[in-house]
Amino acid sequence: MTNGSTVGVIRCLAIVGFLLVPDSVWSADRLVVRHSKEATSAESGLNYEFTFRVLVRRGDSERLVSVDDAEFIIATDMPDMPGAHHMPHVNGEPSSIPGTYTALLAFDMPGEWNLILKFNKPIRDQVVISEMIHKSSRGDSQHPHDSNH
Repeated sequence: MTNGSTVGVIRCLAIVGFLLVPDSVWSADRLVVRHSKEATSAESGLNYEFTFRVLVRRGDSERLVSVDDAEFIIATDMPDMPGAHHMPHVNGEPSSIPGTYTALLAFDMPGEWNLILKFNKPIRDQVVISEMIHKSSRGDSQHPHDSNH
């Protein structure tokens, strides 16, 4: 085989390979997380139960599909004090409502916090939610919010 014909074969294989790649490789799935929080009874006034509704947008579709088998942990960080406040990671636990998960988080101070949801399933992904935490009394709640990957 000459050098010119080798290049031609490689080009041909590259074109065929490109055509055989599934669409999912070119348009990745994206997680969307809707969440709400409610203060729980605690002396500190800084304990909150979070509810997460996990959805996935497949490729370029506008349709959101509920994720009933998500696996993720929640890490936290204060953006104004990086690395200064560490809380143990918490697992997102399935609730009785399909596609919905809960987690109890005990913050050590009020302020802006990032909730970093690290997913292993349905896809490996990370969603960061910025949330203002206030010292509150039981029963305080916030309306749902959306967080896109």
